[in-house]
Amino acid sequence: MASSALRTSVAPEALPDRDGRLYGRLNCTLNDTVNGTVNGTVNGATRRATPTIAPPAMRARLAAATTLLGAALLSACGSLVPATETPRPPLRQDFRVGDLAPAASAASATVTGAASAPSASAPSPLPAPAPAPAGTNAGTAAAHEWRGFFADGRLDQVVAMALSQNRSLQASAAAVERVRAQYRIAAADRLPELSVGASATRQRTINGEGATTTYGVNLGLASYEIDLFNRLGSLEGAALARFLAEQETQRSARLSLVAEVANAWLSLAAERQRLTLSQSLLESQQRTLSLAERQYQLGAASGLERARARTAFEAARGDAARSASAVAQARLQLELLTGQPVPEDWLPSAQDTQDVTALPAIPAGLPADVLLQRPDLRAAEQRLQAAAFDVGAARAARFPRLSLTASAGTRSPDLDGLFKSGSGVWSLVPQIDLPLFDGGARRAQVEVSEATRREVLANYESTLQSAFREVADALAVRDRLAERLDAQQAQVEAARESLRMAESSYRLGGSSQLELLDAQRALATAQQGLVTLRQTEQANRVALLRALGGRWAAQGAAPER
Repeated sequence: MASSALRTSVAPEALPDRDGRLYGRLNCTLNDTVNGTVNGTVNGATRRATPTIAPPAMRARLAAATTLLGAALLSACGSLVPATETPRPPLRQDFRVGDLAPAASAASATVTGAASAPSASAPSPLPAPAPAPAGTNAGTAAAHEWRGFFADGRLDQVVAMALSQNRSLQASAAAVERVRAQYRIAAADRLPELSVGASATRQRTINGEGATTTYGVNLGLASYEIDLFNRLGSLEGAALARFLAEQETQRSARLSLVAEVANAWLSLAAERQRLTLSQSLLESQQRTLSLAERQYQLGAASGLERARARTAFEAARGDAARSASAVAQARLQLELLTGQPVPEDWLPSAQDTQDVTALPAIPAGLPADVLLQRPDLRAAEQRLQAAAFDVGAARAARFPRLSLTASAGTRSPDLDGLFKSGSGVWSLVPQIDLPLFDGGARRAQVEVSEATRREVLANYESTLQSAFREVADALAVRDRLAERLDAQQAQVEAARESLRMAESSYRLGGSSQLELLDAQRALATAQQGLVTLRQTEQANRVALLRALGGRWAAQGAAPER
């Protein structure tokens, strides 16, 4: 005897059936066969009955109990909301890093004029670099757009860290996935939507003698629109164009991040060189102050000369402190771009003066068509395509829509009769929607889409003009940088020779103190200018590669060192 897979336990205080019998604390097994078996225990006594068919009232109650039990089990499945935890990005243990540590206080301004240069304490321990989040491909991105551009391996490592850990870049990657999903939604609207449903209905009418139960299973086709005027196709095309635009925007963000990281790294290198120069000037002014103090004590110098030396020394001490703060700020800016603290051995040192970038040779007749490979221009072009599709969708919305709704299935008052002959039901509902009067809303929507298209077109042309200006400006600056560097280097050498001669003459009494201080300031200014010009030259290379879309190095031009 085959038994059903459905088992349930019911224990109410009293369950009267239609015959008036009482079933209390009943553990039952329903067998969907003709010769079913009901086993139960009533008031502690065991009974066994083998009716031909289970009583209808019991079957209805068991079905209701089963439905309630299934609903309870489904409600106990838990929430589908993803678990959220407070994010903890990798941060330092404290706000002060090695470059931000308080500088050692200068020695009191005594007659010796001794003062110590700013010193940095040991930096806080750095956390290990966090692994790249799933879905990022930083290595591929760096190799594609910036292959062979960075000549310093440390900078390559910092750029790779930024590509995998920068939070803004991760947000742009998530935006790409969001727009991709929106495109899939738009594409799915053109396909029919099928669903399967099962129902059990028990109802009793006002004049009816008893309740009736109806079971049904159906396969339904939801309202499927037959795309007569390509409205849905236009919406899908617009969604695809927006997805491609978001991809290019994400690539533009990646290129911008690489350029910003390179500039921040170069800025940190320049600030550390300036700090070294400031400390060197401070030491030079300290020696001059010490010499002026000794001469004053011996009566060989006036109080005015000693005051001048002290003024120059204090000014140099302030410049050194400002340089130390600038180094700390540059390092923190770099760490903000990389998304986590950068190991010390990946950072530039004050002694690094060689070029860290390699720029391809730019021919004189470089065509303006190379601008079309810029990701921001590609994104603007895709947005223009999306606007055109929006116009088509708005125009198609003014025409009639034809939709189709259909269903087919079975219906029976008994479960075992659902799939018997004669229980089939079906329906077919074609529907046409013809707009008659909407107060001009559809016409206004067409005008909105056309105006938006004109706006996007103007923005595209503006972006193209801005791109041309960026490349032209970068080339204009680069054309004279080599000459400026040669002149600045020669100025540094001349200032260094002038200072050497002024120091020698001052010790021998052949020149005044003002000449010595002027020579020291001239050398410091020339050296600071050389550091700034070198940083400008390196930043110009980064700006030019960024303005050209980051792919000029892939066209086979020999790198320029």
